[in-house]
Amino acid sequence: MDKNWKNDSIQFPRLIAELEALGAFTPSVMEILREEMDLTNLEICCLIDRAQSKWGAKKKKFCN
Repeated sequence: MDKNWKNDSIQFPRLIAELEALGAFTPSVMEILREEMDLTNLEICCLIDRAQSKWGAKKKKFCN
């Protein structure tokens, strides 16, 4: 198994970025996340943006 598979600093942002790319953050999912995480839509979107940025940086590093 690839050593990066167990690297949470790679896999967690990757998972979130891939979910966003698939359109998984629907209004109903966002509503559940707001309730479960006690966050606003803006705060959740900021987390998604941060994950996408981290994944983009990691992908550049490992895929080039």
